[in-house]
Amino acid sequence: MAEFRQYVCWSPVTAATTISTEAVSPSPSVFFATHVPLRIRRRHPEAKAEGLGTAVTEEQVRRDFLGRPTANGVLLMPVTGESGTGKSHLVRWVQEKTPSTDKRLVIHLPKTSTSLRAVVRTLLDQPGADTAELAQLRADVDRMSSELDVDSLQRRLINELSEAVTVADAKPGAARVLAGPDKLALLLLDPHVRDHLLQPGKLIPRLAASLLSDRRDREGDRPATFSLTDLPLDIADVNKASDKAKRLLSLITSRPELQTAAVEILTDQLPVAVTAAWNMGGGRLQQAMLEIRRQLAQQDKEIVLLIEDFVVLQGVQRDLLDALIEAGVRGGKTELAPVRTLMAVTSGYWERLEETVLTRAKAATPYLYNLDAALDIDEQGQEDISIFVGRYLNAARVGQEALDNANVAAGAEVPNRCKTCDFQETCHSAFGASAEGYGLYPFNWPALRRAIRARPAHDSPDTFNPRAVIGEVIRPVLVDHAQALNGGTFPDQRFREDYPTAEDEEFLLGAVQREIEERDSGDASRRKTFLEFWGDAPRNLTNLEPEIHHAFGVSLLALDDVVGNASQSATRKPDEPASARRTGVRTATGELPRAIAVMIEHVEEWQGRQSQLPQGTAAYLRNIIRQAVINRCLWTDPVMAEPLITELDRAWPLNSTVVSIEDAGGERLPGTADAPIRFNRNSGNATFFRQLLLAGTDVAGNAAAVRRLREITELHQKNLQQAAQRYRQVTDKDLVLGIRASLLGAALAGRAWPGMKDVDLLDASFADGIGWKRADSSSRTPQWNSLQGMHQNGRGILTERLKVGVGFTRGKTGGVRIIDGTRALPLVRQAAQEWTWRKPESPLPPWVDKAVSGFHQFTAVIDAQCALLQQNIVTIRTFLPSGVSGSETVAAVDQAYRAAVGEGLGPEDLTAFQALLADARQADWRCIERAERDLARAAAAEDDESRSRATLAACAVDRGEDLAVIERFLVASDSWLTKRLQQARLRGGGSGESAVLRVQELLRQWMEVDG
Repeated sequence: MAEFRQYVCWSPVTAATTISTEAVSPSPSVFFATHVPLRIRRRHPEAKAEGLGTAVTEEQVRRDFLGRPTANGVLLMPVTGESGTGKSHLVRWVQEKTPSTDKRLVIHLPKTSTSLRAVVRTLLDQPGADTAELAQLRADVDRMSSELDVDSLQRRLINELSEAVTVADAKPGAARVLAGPDKLALLLLDPHVRDHLLQPGKLIPRLAASLLSDRRDREGDRPATFSLTDLPLDIADVNKASDKAKRLLSLITSRPELQTAAVEILTDQLPVAVTAAWNMGGGRLQQAMLEIRRQLAQQDKEIVLLIEDFVVLQGVQRDLLDALIEAGVRGGKTELAPVRTLMAVTSGYWERLEETVLTRAKAATPYLYNLDAALDIDEQGQEDISIFVGRYLNAARVGQEALDNANVAAGAEVPNRCKTCDFQETCHSAFGASAEGYGLYPFNWPALRRAIRARPAHDSPDTFNPRAVIGEVIRPVLVDHAQALNGGTFPDQRFREDYPTAEDEEFLLGAVQREIEERDSGDASRRKTFLEFWGDAPRNLTNLEPEIHHAFGVSLLALDDVVGNASQSATRKPDEPASARRTGVRTATGELPRAIAVMIEHVEEWQGRQSQLPQGTAAYLRNIIRQAVINRCLWTDPVMAEPLITELDRAWPLNSTVVSIEDAGGERLPGTADAPIRFNRNSGNATFFRQLLLAGTDVAGNAAAVRRLREITELHQKNLQQAAQRYRQVTDKDLVLGIRASLLGAALAGRAWPGMKDVDLLDASFADGIGWKRADSSSRTPQWNSLQGMHQNGRGILTERLKVGVGFTRGKTGGVRIIDGTRALPLVRQAAQEWTWRKPESPLPPWVDKAVSGFHQFTAVIDAQCALLQQNIVTIRTFLPSGVSGSETVAAVDQAYRAAVGEGLGPEDLTAFQALLADARQADWRCIERAERDLARAAAAEDDESRSRATLAACAVDRGEDLAVIERFLVASDSWLTKRLQQARLRGGGSGESAVLRVQELLRQWMEVDG
């Protein structure tokens, strides 16, 4: 029976052939045996912020991709994320689940097929693609691939790059200095500069090599962009360059903005150089792909294109993308086969695509799938990480052949090697296992966590990068360190070098290391690594579980005399230093206060031994710095009401989101990464902290800290004010939104409308509206009056918060007395650029929400009021044709009234009619023409926006009661005269006859207008 000591439950050879860092390399059975559901979020392509979108599964991605109708025969779905997050894995998963059919042609571009020949042949070697043009393109690519070697290709790349830079359009700014044939293009042709650009490790040689050969497993991504390190800025003997090249080099070296411009120009023109070097310019591949789509359309087929890495298409990306997003439906007829494209591309590269291409691409992109949802390497992520690692460890133990035989690729259950192991119970108890029952041996969770953090990808030690974990942790330990484990030397010095302690992990304290050296001098180095990784760096010398010692062949120590052994607490309290070393600082009166001395020692350990700064000490330092900024803030940049203490405690809290100290307690709060005041671990900051702690004692020599603290307060007052603005929700964006709501409400009350002077709009924006009543409310639609009333209910809190955002106060509890017009006026102008209400994507500030209740109907309410006003004018003009005097009409009606009353033909309610006559006599009849002009201005507007603004201006004006009085007078007069006219005709003579005749003439004119 085998012994668990130094037991290796896998074959290193089998592990090496089974585990691959690339999604395309493993067999289908290994792929599905190791597949762990990805953290995918589906979002709109314009959404920028991380974390936005809907969480979806791989199957949901596949169903959406294959089932969504194409727009004009085109569907483009990018899979975005940083390198190593699983983009290619998702594309491979969809490929494995999506076979070709008689209606669907699946074209798969694997990530490992990086040579240009492989890419082009994969695209063109399709059924039915047999035209002479396609054959010639394939032959040209084959010929170039056979004739070119790395040396000749990289020279051609530089030549074509020089030509592309020469004819490229000059960009604005610093790039113009480099434009033209005698600038950057000339530099590329200088022999001495070319030698520098062709040095090993530079972009051109690496790109040439990747274009000529496919990517090997564990090989880095294809280089896609130039960087500053590729520029010839450090040429040893610049005098060997030509005079012009030397002058340009000197200029570029001295100006960083030119260096950035040079990198951008070279990167932009690199694809052009690649296609030209390969004799594929002029859009040949684009035309070839369009021809393939045209032929497949005749076969009633669609194309499903799966691209595992868009970067591998370097040189043909533009042509291919243009062909993929070309509309296939023209004039209602399908001329090009529909094409569905799922492609993996880094987020940054997707956004850097040429603007014209990106705009067209996004038009065919209903969603993109993002895999940047980070999995933190902490206790919360332990279960998910253990599941991921467990599957790979199990696949390495089982091997590809057994997985193939188990039919895992067809959906069969994955064999668990641990179930047949004699040491399963012992191993899982000591080292741990995933939730699916796969053992973590030879890791346990602390060792796994530390190993992952020791080899971070992209400078993100707290972010789980699947590719990095597979390629830099799992595979190396199983393959490269298996012999050391079997030989009883694991973890050895090589392991220590491969996995240095990450910054966020605790070091083994010096006192513990010295104790190890004294008690285990023969194997001290291995025991230190063993305790730091598998024991999670205990604060005191201790033994771990005996089974872990036994497995690695690390002896147990006799530790009965060690304080803080495994049977005791191994954690040091923040206010009890482990060593007896003092600070060495003495005050004039003797010893330092114990609390200050302890905190100074914490700072020394934080800097000198890379230990974590305890939370209590960090909070004490944060409070000194935070309070200094608050005390010196004048609240004038921009002007705003000084916040209350309770508001400051929430807006500018005493924690790491305001003052962040590297590797200090309390640094894991959300938002810490965006803290405005940040301190890295270095000797300068440690000295500053030490002096701050001593500033309250009688120890001299702290003036430098006081000066630096003053600089910090001056630098970060603006950050404090911005934080207060965000807490109060009175940022410029919030204020513009609130002012727009206020202006629209003022328009409902007849106090503001488009076209008013800025100062009048400013007054209306900040008016609380108390006492606002419309004189023409009887002429308003019920919807208008209702919406105005709802706004008035919330206007008080709206304008009060607007004043707080841009006003002065007297004392912390006083109200706003003065508005800062210099700041407020630009905000009003910005708000007045739009006189409609669109609900923002982000939640409304609570102080705005009540005032805009019902504003989603604002445009409809305005339109209804405009229709009512037009109807009022039509009614008036029915009885009062243009050019007829209102005063004469009133006089005529009055004369007819007097005569008619004498003849017994007057209105039924004489008192009411007399009052109406009096009101009409006092009315301003010019209001009719003003209303007509306003309505005509809206009707004559040339575009929708101008028409909307003019309509609102016509409706918002408070026209008083004159229009309503005139309309009632004319309608009542018409009703009376029409009713009595027949009676007047039947009665001849009398004193009322002449008056009746005049009224009849007036009625005749009205009837002509009325039809």
